[in-house]
Amino acid sequence: MKHQLYPDLLRRLTVDCKDDGKQFIISTRIEEIKTLLQQSNYQLVSEGKLSLIYARKPKPEDWRILISSHIDCVYQNCFMTEDSDHWKGTFDNSATNAAIIDLMLRNELNDDAIIAFSGDEEIHSGGAIEVMNVLHKKEARLSHGVVLDVTEEGWDDEAAFSIENDRGFDILTGYHIIQKIQATEMPCTFVHHAEPDETWDYGKGIEEGFPPLPCLSLCLPAQGELHGEAGVLIRKTSLQPYQEILKELVNSLTI
Repeated sequence: MKHQLYPDLLRRLTVDCKDDGKQFIISTRIEEIKTLLQQSNYQLVSEGKLSLIYARKPKPEDWRILISSHIDCVYQNCFMTEDSDHWKGTFDNSATNAAIIDLMLRNELNDDAIIAFSGDEEIHSGGAIEVMNVLHKKEARLSHGVVLDVTEEGWDDEAAFSIENDRGFDILTGYHIIQKIQATEMPCTFVHHAEPDETWDYGKGIEEGFPPLPCLSLCLPAQGELHGEAGVLIRKTSLQPYQEILKELVNSLTI
């Protein structure tokens, strides 16, 4: 089964990870990520107080697209269960942490992509700011970014994924994105101006530093209160189209 790794990854990554806005103070999920990727084809190119950055190519001049998935959570007790149709648990944002690591372990991403796992997303996006500062110091010249997250949008419409907070794209790139989405023939939801997330920071950049990055959020629909202790439901049928559109977006955005 193609996605047999995902449930195990989701279980391992649905663990606590918290920071105080300056550094991680609970790092259980960080250690799991580092362990999972230790024997992969990805190198840890930066470990900061609020972020981990991985790449297959070690030279920053080879990097073209940023994929960012936050790892901080607000839950007091993390858990995961499943039935035949759903995963249930405290998945903000372990669900997309597991989705991207699954693709990394199977070497299904372009090798010009870099992957950031960031902290402080729930409060001030300090992890995203740290990532941008690292990339600026390494003189990386990226073209686009994709932020991964879970969302309440699109669940009632049985959307497989949602596109949210798109910003900074030129018309031609936007056309390529729409083509890729339409080609999936999967139900999806567009929310141009959604709840604040890391696109608001990557899309703004850092004055006299990292330039504004054209980016969007690719979100996995969930039912329930995202920050609630009861957890949320995610449809198992959403995983494959979510990962497939992520790969397609990465390909189209690096043209």
